[in-house]
Amino acid sequence: MDWNEDGLQDLLVGENAGTVRYFRNIGTVGNPSLTFDSYLQSGGINIDIGSYSQPWVNDWNEDGMKDLLVGSSDGFANLYINVGTNEQPRFNSEIHITYATGGQIDFGSRSGPIVIDLNGDGVKDLISGEYSGKIYYCQNNGTNDNPQLANMVALKTGTLDIDHGSTARIAIVDWDDDGVMDIASGGYDSRLRLYLQAETTEPAPTVVLTRLSGYSIPGGSYCDYNVLINNQTASSVTYDGWTDIQLPDDSFYGPIMLRELTTPAYGNVNHDLSLYVPPGAPNGYYYYYGYVGDESSLQVYSSSYFYFYKTALDNVPSGGNEWISTGWEDDEIMDPSVQLPASISLTASPNPFNPTTTLRFSQPDPGHVMISVFDVSGRKLNQLVDGFRNAGSHEITWDASSLPAGVYLVDLQTGQTRLTEKVVLLK
Repeated sequence: MDWNEDGLQDLLVGENAGTVRYFRNIGTVGNPSLTFDSYLQSGGINIDIGSYSQPWVNDWNEDGMKDLLVGSSDGFANLYINVGTNEQPRFNSEIHITYATGGQIDFGSRSGPIVIDLNGDGVKDLISGEYSGKIYYCQNNGTNDNPQLANMVALKTGTLDIDHGSTARIAIVDWDDDGVMDIASGGYDSRLRLYLQAETTEPAPTVVLTRLSGYSIPGGSYCDYNVLINNQTASSVTYDGWTDIQLPDDSFYGPIMLRELTTPAYGNVNHDLSLYVPPGAPNGYYYYYGYVGDESSLQVYSSSYFYFYKTALDNVPSGGNEWISTGWEDDEIMDPSVQLPASISLTASPNPFNPTTTLRFSQPDPGHVMISVFDVSGRKLNQLVDGFRNAGSHEITWDASSLPAGVYLVDLQTGQTRLTEKVVLLK
């Protein structure tokens, strides 16, 4: 978005404190460089909507000048009309956008309003994600210069409300280039979800996970939980059920459990299961997610989660260092579908390289990993990895553009194992 009309794309950023920062592009079209310029103001003072500001630029009143919408923790859509120019925007006092029938539009909490023609009728609508993970839509039944907004409705997948989990932030784009707008949604769990506009289908199976154990779980013990899947259709359905877990560093491990299921018309699946919490996992908050859908294509019909806290106190290990779910059928162990590596390894490709190379490393057990770069004299230059990693294969990209050509040593340490890979940087 070119805020100061100089032909370069700038950036507006909302802040937890409720203000809005303007970062001006002082670079070029092909090589942008952003610098903090100022806080946006209204009436000569910094805009401050309390907390969780979320800006969106749009010509709301169709006078040819860009106006500003700001979402906030209170859930309103806060409008600031530009009474300056496009080159030097100047805003009047805050207005809360209202419905055509009266009353302020309140999306609940942590609103993120955007303005776009979602239904393809030629007039702009108002859409917003919010704190609970839902996405709400206010259809414009008026004109572009005089919006008449209908009461908000929750957007759906089939007949189920879209539910991103928490704090949905959205972008509207024709993702599959079919002439209708789709929704890309980010949220608290760090993953990006895509919702394509399609014909409404019958209700799909729904899943609910419920934690049965206490909130704090020591490693080497089990977190008990219940999984309930309901088929709400009038015919038998076949689908996948799977789970994964979000670690304290926001990365994901899984699937931990994966099953192909068939449920009769109006039937359900109800199991009490146990999740083994390995002692080698870091302390902190974990989110355990359950899904029904098509796992191979990551199509999700319904999802649910619970969370727990792994304490510093670890029990005596009783099941190794793998996350495992048990109890589906006579305590049958449901292993992850990913084949784990047999040993620790480290490779670099390409090698020689200029200026980036991909470092691939594998480990059969989860644990703390450190990957460092040294020159041939033993001087440490970069710390590329320093934290917990799951069992499996991983990769990172090392950019050595700031270093001179030469030979370097990439050092991996995990547990009692240390590997070194010699790499050659060419310039």
